Amino acid sequence: MAIVLISLVGGRPLPNILLTLHFKPDYLYFIVSQDSIGTNRDYEKTLAALPKPIHTSEPSVVKPYIIQDTITQCKKIVSQHKNDQIIINTTLGPKTMAFGVYDVAKECKHQGVQIEVCYLAREGLVYIFDNDIKSVKIGLKDYFSSYGWDVHWKTNHPNDRFEDFTQYMAKNPPTSQALLATIRQPSQGKGKRTCSTPQQIDKDQLALLQKIEKLGFVSNVSRDQERTRWTINSQADGEVLIGGDWLEFYVYQKAVELTNQKGEKLFDECGWGVEDINGKGEIDFTGIFNGQIVIVSCKTEDTIKRVWFEELHSKMEQLGKGMCSGLLVSTVSKSTRDNHDVEKYQKWASERQIILVLAEDISNLPLILKKIVLADGKAEPKEIPIYPRI
Repeated sequence: MAIVLISLVGGRPLPNILLTLHFKPDYLYFIVSQDSIGTNRDYEKTLAALPKPIHTSEPSVVKPYIIQDTITQCKKIVSQHKNDQIIINTTLGPKTMAFGVYDVAKECKHQGVQIEVCYLAREGLVYIFDNDIKSVKIGLKDYFSSYGWDVHWKTNHPNDRFEDFTQYMAKNPPTSQALLATIRQPSQGKGKRTCSTPQQIDKDQLALLQKIEKLGFVSNVSRDQERTRWTINSQADGEVLIGGDWLEFYVYQKAVELTNQKGEKLFDECGWGVEDINGKGEIDFTGIFNGQIVIVSCKTEDTIKRVWFEELHSKMEQLGKGMCSGLLVSTVSKSTRDNHDVEKYQKWASERQIILVLAEDISNLPLILKKIVLADGKAEPKEIPIYPRI
């Protein structure tokens, strides 16, 4: 028996996308208010955000306040699926459209058709005939699979040393960035190796390197007038030292700690190091809330490249156009760039509706993530823009 979903369109698209992800219908139909048809209107936005494997027929366009229009179009759809399970979603559209499909459903139910009417409320998914309310939550796995991705991800840290390393690096990102810029090239190699720079590093960088030494990632740290030396103790230690996993994990940590006013987790599910097993891509961090996702690209290089915004935007388009929020978090510090460069970075970000978080803003990540989830443009930090999703 096929699942048939009929949704009214006449308002913001999110509820229709969310219930499509929830039900995964075999057939999807839209009864669309006449004023929702057109370029950049609700129906076009809905289609753009739909999971690509989902097929929908041509919309049934109705005059929203003429109830017979809706009744006629709904009957036409239902007549094709009398032996299937039919669900009518009345969350959107004017009340006259909802009354029309309700009348059709009530009549069909008396005729023995398996049909239900529901709408998405703050409390959950309300079923009219069954007088029942059910929870609607989309997990990461289901969300990604709806858009053709088969993903796995990390949800914890490899060990306590790594968590301590993350805290040291995240405490002062400009210093961390400066240290990485100095030691990355000399630290290249395999296995245990002794490395050095042809110059001294400053006292803040040295203090950070000495903290890392106490964790056991390096040993024999020394500095004289000519150079700084250190020994990387293993291949795995070297990968942690000069890699960027710590920033991915830091974003993950801050996200899972966030709660709403009721003390509930702000994100329904989070993961870092998200990867499609068929090679469609990797995402440093993903969090899902109310059927929408935030994806984050983390960069610890001493530069910012335009292509990074293009790559992140491409993933945002693949994973629910208009539904997916994107952040690029970089350890590059504003203080090391002139105004022209900073303006250029912000232009690249705004062109693709990506939120750019530089080193000075990393300490505000919890507030930034909360601002995105709540879609509150007036929330702190005010200098960080947000782009409301559908």
